[in-house]
Amino acid sequence: MSWVFLFLLGLCVGSFLNCWVYRLNHGLSVMRGRSFCPKCRHQLAWRDNIPLLSFLFLRGCCRCCHSPIASYYPLVELAGGVLTVLVISSQLSVISLILAYFLLAVFVSDWLYQTIPDQIVYPAIILTGFYLLITNYGLLITNLFSGLAAAGFFGALVWLTKGKGMGLGDVKLAGLMGLILGWPRIALAIILAFLTGAIVGVILVLLNKKTMRSQIAFGPFLIAATFISLFWGEKIIKIWGY
Repeated sequence: MSWVFLFLLGLCVGSFLNCWVYRLNHGLSVMRGRSFCPKCRHQLAWRDNIPLLSFLFLRGCCRCCHSPIASYYPLVELAGGVLTVLVISSQLSVISLILAYFLLAVFVSDWLYQTIPDQIVYPAIILTGFYLLITNYGLLITNLFSGLAAAGFFGALVWLTKGKGMGLGDVKLAGLMGLILGWPRIALAIILAFLTGAIVGVILVLLNKKTMRSQIAFGPFLIAATFISLFWGEKIIKIWGY
């Protein structure tokens, strides 16, 4: 029952993250106003805000205007539930769970709007730094260097490509990743992100979904690689014989 509770809690957090990301990217207050349909602006009743279930009961359409509800809403809610179970089952801290939610929010924002909001990244950096400061000062120093190195590497890429390949949001995200993961897991995450990004890019080009000049948000690949490194990084590094 405890795992069921944690999964349901994650679903609720995922629902909040959907709202948070939408409002951040539309200049709306996160704390004020009830949820509404983005198409007809009709305020949603409580029964239309139940994670996953409301989407199923409404058959994926707004109760008022019958416009289709974007499929990413239940997917993000489900991701919140799965992440919660994964983090707790991996015996990571509550702070790690909160950071996982921050990373999921960045994933959604960059995926949908190609933005990595400072309102998400900066609090995550501060939270990570403060947690390491009070729990393991030595780890804070080493992870800080990892974060600065990762941010410097992406900053160099932004400078070399004149901002066409990546943006400053990716630089800040890389710094957060290094602070969370430390060495050598940050190196693994960066390698995985570039590999998966290249593979997905090639597939999209072959399917005529993108062209060689199309821009693809890189944040989701960085986030996915961060989660892989966080949960299974040590095992992967041992397999590689590092």
